[in-house]
Amino acid sequence: MIRALIADDEELSLRALQQMLRRHADVEVVAECRDGVEAREALEAQRPDVAFLDIRMPLASGLDLALSRDRGAQTLVVFVTAFDQFALPAFDADAADYLTKPLTEERFDAAIERVRQRVLVRRVAEEGTAARAGGSRREYVHRLVTRVGPLDVIIPVDAIDYIEADDVYAAVIAHPKRHLVRTSLDTLERSLDPVLFVRVHRSYIVRIARVSVVRHRPGARAEVVMSCGAVLPVSRRRRPSLSRIFPPATLAHRSR
Repeated sequence: MIRALIADDEELSLRALQQMLRRHADVEVVAECRDGVEAREALEAQRPDVAFLDIRMPLASGLDLALSRDRGAQTLVVFVTAFDQFALPAFDADAADYLTKPLTEERFDAAIERVRQRVLVRRVAEEGTAARAGGSRREYVHRLVTRVGPLDVIIPVDAIDYIEADDVYAAVIAHPKRHLVRTSLDTLERSLDPVLFVRVHRSYIVRIARVSVVRHRPGARAEVVMSCGAVLPVSRRRRPSLSRIFPPATLAHRSR
């Protein structure tokens, strides 16, 4: 279940959000707020998975709330506003999406799907940490979602060549395309199956089946050559993990 907070000082807009969210059985509204102070208190008390915030509200704006929220709580923010001039500062506040009024079902559903995927990736990563601590089995994500213009693009993990850090987010390379995913590389590492993926550097995760060659360079340096042609560095700390996957005999075979 996805726990949602909605905040808007206009009663009709609040009611429209309620109606649209009722169409999604996996979303539960845990707080309804009519000004910025009420929303801030609910964010701290409820720590929802997502907050749908109007930007212009009495006492505190939605932008102020987004910028001041506890990032450790990992609440996603979707702005819902009648003003499109706030889009750039909204995404500077790490917004998951930006919806303009009047809302349409198609556009709202796309925002919910984006939230759903980001919450899934986070929860899978958290479950992985707990599973490793408890020695139990766990599930891994089978797809990632990125935004391309007005579309949500589904990336099956089988299509991924490698993933690289892009500031606080990650770029997924599914050759020949490069997709920005608004999730950190650390979170993705925990949510991807280690049988299929290995982290070779602080900035790179590779799909094991896409590794063509492992090269050892002078000065104890190493790098991997991917089937798409990319050459990626292997950090000294990550080399033992790679050696367990590709023992020397395998490396020699792949290098021929």
